[in-house]
Amino acid sequence: MCHALDKVLQLAMATFPKSGNFAAKLERLLEQTNQIKGSDVGLDKSRSLTSERKSIRAEEYQDCLAPVSYIQVTENPVISVGVFIIHEGEKIPMHDHPNMHGIIKCLQGHLRISSLTRRETSLGDLPERFSAEVFKTKIQTGQLFLIIFDCAEAHLPVILNSDSPPCLLQPDSGNIHQIESVNGSAAFLDILSPPYNIDPSPDYHDQEERDCNYYRVIGEGKDGFRWLLQIPPPANFFCDTEPYKGPELTNPEDYQKP
Repeated sequence: MCHALDKVLQLAMATFPKSGNFAAKLERLLEQTNQIKGSDVGLDKSRSLTSERKSIRAEEYQDCLAPVSYIQVTENPVISVGVFIIHEGEKIPMHDHPNMHGIIKCLQGHLRISSLTRRETSLGDLPERFSAEVFKTKIQTGQLFLIIFDCAEAHLPVILNSDSPPCLLQPDSGNIHQIESVNGSAAFLDILSPPYNIDPSPDYHDQEERDCNYYRVIGEGKDGFRWLLQIPPPANFFCDTEPYKGPELTNPEDYQKP
Protein backbone atom coordinates (compact mmCIF):
# COMPACT_ATOMS: atom_id res chain seq x y z
CA MET A 1 0.00 0.00 0.00
CA CYS A 2 1.29 3.47 -0.89
CA HIS A 3 1.68 5.40 2.37
CA ALA A 4 1.25 9.14 2.80
CA LEU A 5 4.89 10.11 2.36
CA ASP A 6 5.26 7.97 -0.76
CA LYS A 7 2.27 9.79 -2.26
CA VAL A 8 3.95 13.14 -1.59
CA LEU A 9 7.21 11.99 -3.17
CA GLN A 10 5.37 10.60 -6.18
CA LEU A 11 3.56 13.89 -6.73
CA ALA A 12 6.77 15.88 -6.22
CA MET A 13 8.56 13.82 -8.86
CA ALA A 14 5.66 14.39 -11.25
CA THR A 15 5.49 18.13 -10.52
CA PHE A 16 9.19 18.95 -10.85
CA PRO A 17 10.87 19.86 -13.04
CA LYS A 18 8.10 22.16 -14.16
CA SER A 19 6.13 20.94 -17.15
CA GLY A 20 2.58 21.11 -18.50
CA ASN A 21 -0.19 21.91 -16.01
CA PHE A 22 2.43 22.90 -13.45
CA ALA A 23 0.05 25.03 -11.38
CA ALA A 24 -2.49 22.20 -11.07
CA LYS A 25 0.22 19.67 -10.21
CA LEU A 26 1.69 21.99 -7.61
CA GLU A 27 -1.73 22.45 -6.02
CA ARG A 28 -2.17 18.67 -5.77
CA LEU A 29 1.28 18.37 -4.22
CA LEU A 30 0.44 21.02 -1.62
CA GLU A 31 -2.86 19.30 -0.80
CA GLN A 32 -1.15 15.95 -0.31
CA THR A 33 1.70 17.47 1.71
CA ASN A 34 -0.89 18.99 4.02
CA GLN A 35 -1.94 15.46 5.00
CA ILE A 36 1.52 14.53 6.31
CA LYS A 37 1.91 14.02 10.05
CA GLY A 38 5.01 13.58 12.16
CA SER A 39 4.47 9.83 12.44
CA ASP A 40 4.51 9.57 8.61
CA VAL A 41 8.21 10.48 8.64
CA GLY A 42 9.15 8.65 11.86
CA LEU A 43 9.26 11.83 13.92
CA ASP A 44 7.79 9.99 16.90
CA LYS A 45 11.06 7.99 17.01
CA SER A 46 13.38 10.98 16.90
CA ARG A 47 15.86 11.14 19.76
CA SER A 48 16.16 14.92 19.33
CA LEU A 49 12.56 15.34 20.47
CA THR A 50 12.96 13.25 23.63
CA SER A 51 14.67 13.82 26.95
CA GLU A 52 17.62 11.85 25.53
CA ARG A 53 18.75 14.99 23.73
CA LYS A 54 19.70 16.59 27.03
CA SER A 55 22.26 13.84 27.62
CA ILE A 56 23.78 13.92 24.14
CA ARG A 57 27.29 15.40 24.02
CA ALA A 58 28.27 16.31 20.47
CA GLU A 59 32.06 16.18 20.78
CA GLU A 60 32.55 17.30 17.18
CA TYR A 61 30.93 20.59 18.18
CA GLN A 62 32.98 21.07 21.35
CA ASP A 63 30.25 19.71 23.59
CA CYS A 64 27.65 22.15 22.22
CA LEU A 65 24.33 20.81 21.04
CA ALA A 66 23.35 21.82 17.51
CA PRO A 67 20.50 24.33 17.32
CA VAL A 68 18.96 22.34 14.46
CA SER A 69 18.78 18.63 13.61
CA TYR A 70 18.28 17.32 10.08
CA ILE A 71 16.79 14.03 8.87
CA GLN A 72 17.33 13.31 5.19
CA VAL A 73 14.37 11.50 3.65
CA THR A 74 15.51 11.31 0.03
CA GLU A 75 17.51 13.27 -2.54
CA ASN A 76 17.92 12.87 -6.28
CA PRO A 77 18.50 15.24 -9.23
CA VAL A 78 14.84 16.37 -9.10
CA ILE A 79 13.95 16.80 -5.41
CA SER A 80 15.52 17.03 -1.98
CA VAL A 81 13.26 16.06 0.92
CA GLY A 82 14.09 16.13 4.62
CA VAL A 83 12.86 16.99 8.08
CA PHE A 84 14.29 19.87 10.11
CA ILE A 85 13.95 19.95 13.90
CA ILE A 86 14.50 23.43 15.31
CA HIS A 87 15.18 23.14 19.01
CA GLU A 88 13.67 25.39 21.65
CA GLY A 89 14.72 29.01 21.32
CA GLU A 90 16.64 28.39 18.08
CA LYS A 91 16.24 29.34 14.43
CA ILE A 92 17.45 28.78 10.90
CA PRO A 93 18.93 32.20 10.03
CA MET A 94 17.76 34.26 7.10
CA HIS A 95 18.77 32.42 3.91
CA ASP A 96 17.65 31.72 0.36
CA HIS A 97 17.00 28.90 -2.10
CA PRO A 98 18.22 30.42 -5.41
CA ASN A 99 16.04 29.52 -8.41
CA MET A 100 14.29 26.83 -6.35
CA HIS A 101 10.79 26.03 -5.15
CA GLY A 102 10.37 25.13 -1.50
CA ILE A 103 7.50 23.64 0.50
CA ILE A 104 7.42 23.78 4.31
CA LYS A 105 4.91 21.71 6.25
CA CYS A 106 4.95 22.10 10.04
CA LEU A 107 4.77 18.66 11.68
CA GLN A 108 5.18 19.48 15.36
CA GLY A 109 5.25 22.55 17.57
CA HIS A 110 5.01 26.10 16.27
CA LEU A 111 7.11 27.84 13.62
CA ARG A 112 7.52 31.55 12.94
CA ILE A 113 8.42 32.13 9.29
CA SER A 114 9.46 35.51 7.93
CA SER A 115 9.45 35.39 4.11
CA LEU A 116 11.03 38.12 2.02
CA THR A 117 11.08 38.92 -1.68
CA ARG A 118 14.04 40.54 -3.42
CA ARG A 119 13.21 43.77 -5.19
CA GLU A 120 15.14 44.95 -8.23
CA THR A 121 17.62 47.45 -6.81
CA SER A 122 19.77 50.03 -8.60
CA LEU A 123 22.47 52.47 -7.57
CA GLY A 124 19.82 55.17 -7.65
CA ASP A 125 18.13 53.53 -4.65
CA LEU A 126 21.18 54.03 -2.41
CA PRO A 127 20.62 56.40 0.51
CA GLU A 128 23.38 58.83 1.43
CA ARG A 129 24.56 56.65 4.33
CA PHE A 130 25.37 53.88 1.80
CA SER A 131 27.30 56.14 -0.56
CA ALA A 132 30.67 54.42 0.02
CA GLU A 133 32.09 52.57 -2.96
CA VAL A 134 31.84 49.22 -1.19
CA PHE A 135 28.04 49.49 -1.08
CA LYS A 136 27.87 50.34 -4.78
CA THR A 137 29.93 47.26 -5.57
CA LYS A 138 27.67 45.06 -3.46
CA ILE A 139 24.58 46.31 -5.28
CA GLN A 140 26.21 45.61 -8.64
CA THR A 141 27.10 42.06 -7.54
CA GLY A 142 23.66 41.40 -6.05
CA GLN A 143 24.90 41.18 -2.45
CA LEU A 144 22.99 44.27 -1.27
CA PHE A 145 19.38 44.90 -2.22
CA LEU A 146 15.96 46.00 -1.05
CA ILE A 147 13.45 43.43 0.17
CA ILE A 148 9.68 43.20 0.50
CA PHE A 149 7.96 41.38 3.36
CA ASP A 150 5.58 38.85 1.84
CA CYS A 151 2.97 38.66 4.60
CA ALA A 152 0.02 40.71 3.39
CA GLU A 153 -1.18 41.92 6.79
CA ALA A 154 1.04 44.45 8.57
CA HIS A 155 4.18 42.70 7.28
CA LEU A 156 4.11 40.33 10.25
CA PRO A 157 5.73 36.86 10.23
CA VAL A 158 3.48 33.84 9.79
CA ILE A 159 2.98 31.40 12.68
CA LEU A 160 2.45 27.78 11.63
CA ASN A 161 1.48 24.66 13.56
CA SER A 162 0.70 21.10 12.50
CA ASP A 163 -2.82 22.12 11.45
CA SER A 164 -1.57 24.88 9.15
CA PRO A 165 -1.38 24.38 5.37
CA PRO A 166 2.10 24.20 3.82
CA CYS A 167 4.08 27.36 3.17
CA LEU A 168 5.20 27.76 -0.47
CA LEU A 169 8.46 29.48 -1.38
CA GLN A 170 8.90 30.32 -5.06
CA PRO A 171 12.00 31.28 -7.06
CA ASP A 172 10.87 34.91 -7.36
CA SER A 173 8.62 35.29 -4.30
CA GLY A 174 9.22 34.67 -0.61
CA ASN A 175 12.48 32.91 -1.43
CA ILE A 176 14.48 34.53 1.37
CA HIS A 177 13.26 33.45 4.79
CA GLN A 178 14.01 32.85 8.45
CA ILE A 179 12.42 29.99 10.41
CA GLU A 180 12.18 30.02 14.22
CA SER A 181 10.76 27.66 16.82
CA VAL A 182 8.15 29.19 19.13
CA ASN A 183 7.55 28.08 22.74
CA GLY A 184 9.48 24.82 22.42
CA SER A 185 11.02 22.66 19.72
CA ALA A 186 9.35 22.46 16.32
CA ALA A 187 9.76 20.28 13.24
CA PHE A 188 8.84 20.60 9.58
CA LEU A 189 8.97 18.66 6.34
CA ASP A 190 11.08 20.43 3.72
CA ILE A 191 10.72 19.80 -0.02
CA LEU A 192 13.11 21.57 -2.43
CA SER A 193 13.30 21.43 -6.21
CA PRO A 194 15.73 21.45 -7.77
CA PRO A 195 18.18 20.56 -4.97
CA TYR A 196 21.18 22.67 -4.08
CA ASN A 197 23.96 22.22 -6.64
CA ILE A 198 27.30 23.39 -5.25
CA ASP A 199 30.32 23.33 -7.56
CA PRO A 200 28.92 20.80 -10.08
CA SER A 201 31.45 18.57 -11.84
CA PRO A 202 32.00 19.31 -15.55
CA ASP A 203 30.27 16.10 -16.65
CA TYR A 204 27.17 16.62 -14.47
CA HIS A 205 24.00 17.29 -16.48
CA ASP A 206 22.97 20.28 -14.32
CA GLN A 207 25.56 23.06 -14.52
CA GLU A 208 23.58 25.76 -12.66
CA GLU A 209 25.22 26.52 -9.31
CA ARG A 210 22.74 26.76 -6.44
CA ASP A 211 24.22 27.42 -3.02
CA CYS A 212 22.57 28.65 0.17
CA ASN A 213 23.27 32.32 0.93
CA TYR A 214 22.74 34.02 4.29
CA TYR A 215 21.58 37.59 4.93
CA ARG A 216 20.91 40.21 7.58
CA VAL A 217 18.88 43.41 7.62
CA ILE A 218 21.16 46.45 7.79
CA GLY A 219 18.70 49.34 7.58
CA GLU A 220 15.33 50.74 6.63
CA GLY A 221 14.58 51.96 3.13
CA LYS A 222 11.83 54.15 1.73
CA ASP A 223 8.15 53.14 1.79
CA GLY A 224 8.67 50.33 4.30
CA PHE A 225 11.33 48.46 2.35
CA ARG A 226 14.45 47.18 4.10
CA TRP A 227 18.05 46.75 3.03
CA LEU A 228 19.39 43.20 3.07
CA LEU A 229 23.10 42.33 2.94
CA GLN A 230 24.57 38.94 2.05
CA ILE A 231 26.85 37.70 4.85
CA PRO A 232 29.05 34.65 5.50
CA PRO A 233 27.30 31.64 7.08
CA PRO A 234 26.69 32.51 10.77
CA ALA A 235 29.27 30.81 12.99
CA ASN A 236 26.68 29.88 15.61
CA PHE A 237 24.44 27.99 13.17
CA PHE A 238 25.04 24.32 12.39
CA CYS A 239 23.05 21.10 12.14
CA ASP A 240 23.51 17.62 13.46
CA THR A 241 21.85 14.69 11.71
CA GLU A 242 19.60 11.76 12.52
CA PRO A 243 18.71 8.71 10.45
CA TYR A 244 15.33 8.52 8.77
CA LYS A 245 13.06 6.20 10.80
CA GLY A 246 9.84 6.46 8.84
CA PRO A 247 8.22 3.83 6.62
CA GLU A 248 10.23 2.24 3.82
CA LEU A 249 10.21 4.38 0.70
CA THR A 250 9.69 3.44 -2.92
CA ASN A 251 12.76 3.96 -5.10
CA PRO A 252 12.09 7.32 -6.82
CA GLU A 253 12.94 5.73 -10.18
CA ASP A 254 9.93 3.44 -9.70
CA TYR A 255 7.42 6.26 -9.22
CA GLN A 256 4.79 6.46 -11.90
CA LYS A 257 3.41 9.80 -12.94
CA PRO A 258 -0.16 10.16 -11.68
